Amino acid sequence: MKKFLLLTALLATSLTGAAQENNLNDIVSEYRLDNGMRFLMVQRPGAPMISAGWVAHVGSANERPGITGISHLFEHMMFKGTHTIGVKDAALDDRLRAELDSLRQQMFALERINRLKVRTGQAESMSDPSLDSDEMKALRAQFETVIKQQRANIIKDQFDQIYTEQGSTGMNAFTNEDMTVYFLRVPKNKLELWFWMESDRLSDPVFREFYSERDVVYEERRMRTESTPTGVQNEVFNSMFWRGHPYGWPVVGWPSDVSAITREQAENYFDIYYAPNNLTAVLVGDFDEDQALRWANQYFGQIPRGKQVPPDVVTLFMPLKGDFEYHAEVDAPPSVTLSFHTTAFGGVDDPALMVLADALNGKTGRLHKRLVLKDQIATSASASEDSRKYDGVFELSASGKSDVDPRVLKQVLLEEIEKIQHDGISEYELEKVRNNLSADNFRRLEDNFFLAIQLLYYDGLRDWSSMQTLFERVKSVSREDVQRVAKKYLVTDNMGARLYTRKAGAEAEDPAMADFSDQQKQTARQMLSQLKSQPAEKQKEILGRLESMRSQAPAEMQAVIDYVIGKIGQ
Repeated sequence: MKKFLLLTALLATSLTGAAQENNLNDIVSEYRLDNGMRFLMVQRPGAPMISAGWVAHVGSANERPGITGISHLFEHMMFKGTHTIGVKDAALDDRLRAELDSLRQQMFALERINRLKVRTGQAESMSDPSLDSDEMKALRAQFETVIKQQRANIIKDQFDQIYTEQGSTGMNAFTNEDMTVYFLRVPKNKLELWFWMESDRLSDPVFREFYSERDVVYEERRMRTESTPTGVQNEVFNSMFWRGHPYGWPVVGWPSDVSAITREQAENYFDIYYAPNNLTAVLVGDFDEDQALRWANQYFGQIPRGKQVPPDVVTLFMPLKGDFEYHAEVDAPPSVTLSFHTTAFGGVDDPALMVLADALNGKTGRLHKRLVLKDQIATSASASEDSRKYDGVFELSASGKSDVDPRVLKQVLLEEIEKIQHDGISEYELEKVRNNLSADNFRRLEDNFFLAIQLLYYDGLRDWSSMQTLFERVKSVSREDVQRVAKKYLVTDNMGARLYTRKAGAEAEDPAMADFSDQQKQTARQMLSQLKSQPAEKQKEILGRLESMRSQAPAEMQAVIDYVIGKIGQ
């Protein structure tokens, strides 16, 4: 996405004018229903598909030890249907769910005893065979029998099928530390269907397949964390860096928590965080705004406001008071990541930190020039600024060549930071970043689907209007601002470092990924791991879907898709 300075300057000059004509405050209409639910509507005449979605202002940061991973679990559960969707016999489904709850409570009582045995050293883990009593085996057998009866009564993926049969595409969702977002594209003549479907799953949730879906989430954790070269190590480091803070546990949750969450806990969590007063919906496309507002009141307005206000996240980051290093051997090339605590989204230094990251990044950025081109000790190097709802982190990363000591990578990264702390960045670098961000600002307004996702995302962080104000603040960043934040945050007593060395006998990295960023490499490895675990026929189906979506993916993702298709096709 990076451009040469002259080309970008010309592009930004023409595009920024267009972006200013479509200032977000001029094109977004905001409405609030009586129950507190907010609607953001953007008119785009002529678009045959409407980009629609909603954000629940809840993520893993709103959890607590014991139920970590529950926000992500909800992302799965919200596609399981309602009393009228996804089931053949609703009354039978109610009875089977109650029976599963009862059996699970009996199993949990036995697990309480087993946890004590693990804690007191009488067993290695909760999966220790010695803990599997005859009573637990009998309960598990009964449980599996009821699960099979429940599955036989389910109409699999009916929620998705209804949308697809009516021409909708791209239905999906994501969960992170701060929010859970649901979205799709729906034909403009089927907009009322979206209002009915989405309000139905919010007003009539059943949490069908709750216990079996926990196993799916656990498997997702295994594939994305435990089966990747550095997933477990990154998780350990993260818990150390964010000590005591809710960002310290993974979005997917701790395994022992995920396996113990009950449907009753899920219902209580839903009542608090999925109440309409904690939701914001977005529509972008060609629709009648007055009619859409009537449907909003008709379908969503009948959902009662939550009885309990979502509690505040009160835990603040505890200063590191000194740097620390986390060393580990991994099945991957040597690498280093330096993490510095910064500020939450909307902080006074957010814009300057964004500019600093952009000046360091890319093929023309300082890190690539120094570590990859000049010193030739790394295959990739990058910087990232990640300001979240409740706190932030700035990271420098480098993936080294096979014989490089990660301590050398760390030293060179720190040297590049010291240069900026001493001399700042050049006017050329600052102008390049501004031009890139100007072009990005136009692109996010131009595409309906991307605009909808961005509105949902920024509203999940703070408020949708911050999307516009952040861009305005970035334009006012000076060279002095960048130098100041480098001095303020990128200091060793505010730093945690991950230093990974290649494990003896580990498989060498595929040369075909030499030009990939660290994020691309991780994504490619995860996709390959997941694909290889599937039967051959399932692999073909997934590859077909990847090929169909390739043209709509960003360039960096297209390269990953091409790589994965090539590897599986060998």
